[in-house]
Amino acid sequence: SPSAGRRSVLRALGAGAALTALGGASEARSADPPAERAVSKRAAEARERARQDENVDPVWGFPALSDETQPPVRPQHEVELQIRPRDAPVPEFVFDPTGLYIESGDTVRFSYASPHHTVTAYHPEFGYLPRVPEGVPPFSAPALPHGGYWLYTFDQPGVYDLHCAPHEIFGHAMRIVVASPSGPGADPLPDLCAQGGATTGTAATTVPEGGETTAEGATTTDEGGEGGEGGEGGEEELSPPRLGAYAVLTDDALDPGNIVEQKRVRWEDLAPESKQLFVRFEGFPPC
Repeated sequence: SPSAGRRSVLRALGAGAALTALGGASEARSADPPAERAVSKRAAEARERARQDENVDPVWGFPALSDETQPPVRPQHEVELQIRPRDAPVPEFVFDPTGLYIESGDTVRFSYASPHHTVTAYHPEFGYLPRVPEGVPPFSAPALPHGGYWLYTFDQPGVYDLHCAPHEIFGHAMRIVVASPSGPGADPLPDLCAQGGATTGTAATTVPEGGETTAEGATTTDEGGEGGEGGEGGEEELSPPRLGAYAVLTDDALDPGNIVEQKRVRWEDLAPESKQLFVRFEGFPPC
């Protein structure tokens, strides 16, 4: 059926985006520099402390396949990972709330109201510009089934930008402010328009009218300017949030100061242009 075919396409796109987000960074390195080894050491020490205290792991969090699993701590907040239908081939992928203020040491429950999602930090270890406080390890929830949940305790104050790796390009991103709007995530994201309209390249990305069709059948803008993964010198260039996630995280409603003031920012509070699709399908189904 058309609905089943659409779901298959979304799952395929999601798998590719997840591999790009979570696997590309590690493949690009032959050896970790000292700073990264120090981060890994701190992460290992934090995980050992969490294990001894029976707390939430600072890297893996606490995943559960269903409500039947008893959590190790009681969460103070809940965020739902939703898929909402809209008049387009791709639905809306939503963190609800999309902006959240919490206190240091609070635990957030990410409830999977729909499947095939992750909760992934924008972290240099994943190939992204740092959008979490310094010293925070690279963390990510696994993809869990509908009805599952994932716990994470946000100990260090600052701004945390998060995304769902399979659906980042569709705008599945959110921002959490812990105690104070500080750290790298409190800084404005790079102005891509001022950089000549450069976009990050992924096999599934497409843009509004006027682009050029790639060999994969996707439509993309001119990359424009320098950058992109594997730039000159063989060094990996860290990427800002991609496509839909960039539009969501640059919405005025998700300004860290506004999140502190409002405490919770709903998806409905974002401007319609921040929720637009930058992806369209061409040549599918192949018949």
